[in-house]
Amino acid sequence: MSTTFNPYEAPKTGFAETQSDIEEYELATIKERVFARIIDTIIRNFTLFGILTLIWVIMTLTGDTVESLGDWLLLDEEDDGYSFFSFNLFNPYIYLAIPFSHGLFLLIHGVLLHRYGQTIGKRLLKIAIVDADTHGRVPLARLVVFRYVIWDVPWLFNTIFNWCIRLVDLAFGLRADRRTLHDMTTNTIVVKVNRLTIPNAPTLERLARLAQSRGALRVVS
Repeated sequence: MSTTFNPYEAPKTGFAETQSDIEEYELATIKERVFARIIDTIIRNFTLFGILTLIWVIMTLTGDTVESLGDWLLLDEEDDGYSFFSFNLFNPYIYLAIPFSHGLFLLIHGVLLHRYGQTIGKRLLKIAIVDADTHGRVPLARLVVFRYVIWDVPWLFNTIFNWCIRLVDLAFGLRADRRTLHDMTTNTIVVKVNRLTIPNAPTLERLARLAQSRGALRVVS
């Protein structure tokens, strides 16, 4: 039996698609994102405390004069002319703190971010960062620069101003599309990935190829 060519038929792709393929994403809630950030902050603080404790022990064993760990960790900003309300552009501590904090962040979460678009907190809550257009994995360099580093720039001006910007950034996530300001600068969305934990479920790379073959996937809020 011969088949008739239909010029109006939708083009076929080389993917063997089934109804089981994921056709839409469910956006992560702002509550899930905040809880993930809290988990990441707790992990970072414990790691930082461990590193500083190790440095203090080494200094003590080598004969450096350190009265106590508490005294060593406390920063007397008033003696240096800096305070919570001061202009930080000429504060050398800020220029050390920013690269150190991001280096520590990458040490803890870098592998997960590169492979899955997740921090430890996001992985525990089963949410992930994906490209807003292709819904695929986001390059690590793009995440680091446009999602994290540039959002420390307000800290160079004033600590209070930095926190105000953070609150405005979070408030944008309350909209229907749930995209914060740092989502916009990175061109990302944060989605639930419960089904990606099922064995043999499509990977983020597979979903990206499916997105390119179909066009933009619909995102449900």
